[in-house]
Amino acid sequence: MKKLSLVLVILLLNISVLSCSVKEDVEIPEQYNATHIQMEYSQMDYEIAEIINDYRALKGLSKLNILVEASKEAFLHNLYMVEKGEASHDYFFERLENLKKNVNAKSVSENVGFGYSSAQSIVNAWLKSENHRKNIETPEFTDLGISSKEDQNGRHYFTNIFVKR
Repeated sequence: MKKLSLVLVILLLNISVLSCSVKEDVEIPEQYNATHIQMEYSQMDYEIAEIINDYRALKGLSKLNILVEASKEAFLHNLYMVEKGEASHDYFFERLENLKKNVNAKSVSENVGFGYSSAQSIVNAWLKSENHRKNIETPEFTDLGISSKEDQNGRHYFTNIFVKR
């Protein structure tokens, strides 16, 4: 009888372990669940978009249009980064999937940053980084989402999402 009880316990433990999935183990932060966002762009957001588009023009690349849906994703990610207190690409897969579903995005990439005090300084930092510059210079991208957010200590957080539709 003891053997049978032990076998049952082991079987139950194995079943419960096997039923878990990676998706279940990842708890998406609450701010990613916001559905109705009225996007408002700051002066810095417009400056970042303008600097990026001017740079692309110098490289013979097409201008990127500001895409509200991508900006909403950038805005939500900035809320997350401000709460966390650091720049990250956490939950990029959520932004990617949302943009695939909502705007039929074919390709999505992002640049993030924090601590810079002006549009020019954050774009300069991105241009000095090979991977960030590659996102800015990718000819296939058609749109961008942009958001900057200041935390309570005056530090700015930035998310720039590039989209090919």
